[in-house]
Amino acid sequence: MKKPKKIKFVIVSDNHGDMTDWDAANALFDFIQWYQPDEIIHAGDGFDFRSIRGGASANEQSESLEEDIKQGKKFLKRLKPTRYLKGNHCERPENIFYATTNAIVKDYCFHLMEDIDNFLKGIGCKTILPYHAEEGVFRLGKIAVVHGYTVNRYSIQEHAQFYGVSGGAVTMGHLHRIGCVNARKHGGVVGFCGGHLSRKREMRYAKNRLGTAEWGTGWLCGFIQGDDWKIWQVHRVGDKFIYPQDAR
Repeated sequence: MKKPKKIKFVIVSDNHGDMTDWDAANALFDFIQWYQPDEIIHAGDGFDFRSIRGGASANEQSESLEEDIKQGKKFLKRLKPTRYLKGNHCERPENIFYATTNAIVKDYCFHLMEDIDNFLKGIGCKTILPYHAEEGVFRLGKIAVVHGYTVNRYSIQEHAQFYGVSGGAVTMGHLHRIGCVNARKHGGVVGFCGGHLSRKREMRYAKNRLGTAEWGTGWLCGFIQGDDWKIWQVHRVGDKFIYPQDAR
């Protein structure tokens, strides 16, 4: 019997627009050139949008979104994702759109959302999913990809149990954490979090959160072949990114 086609993929998330760590981003682009994946999945938060977050300080609210949007698009244009899953930061213009009674603000948010979607389609993105716990799931064989909907000690396991199928895997972003957890599910399921590609020290809104000590820089890669799958973590060690040479 002929073997199913092997599909190679890269999963990356959380570069956060003008907070992008360009040293890490360039390492990712070099890796993609070497790995030659069939699918490049961005799992959310390609933009930061901190000035329009709930609880933003007066200084943050005074910041223009222009540079954030410019840098987010620059990253995505080089990445050329085949799939894009919106994250909680990406959702901020939508939240304001539905909450505001100011017509000018509503129009701006609508056109911003439309512009980003059209930009993604223009660079070849085939799937754009909302930040939605039911509709924001991309499945590649037995692997489910989500941005992430909880932030706690057990989030990776929680997402694996919720979204995973027997014998499969679930990958998430959102936590900025590097982690791998075997979850309790009949047939087994493994949860992965691939880290982030942002400049932690410059994200002042997170500076007093103890959880930032758990953040790690990196991404995920792997393949599926029928029901078989493999996921590798690529992460920064010193000033280099480590990955298995036989991954390709």
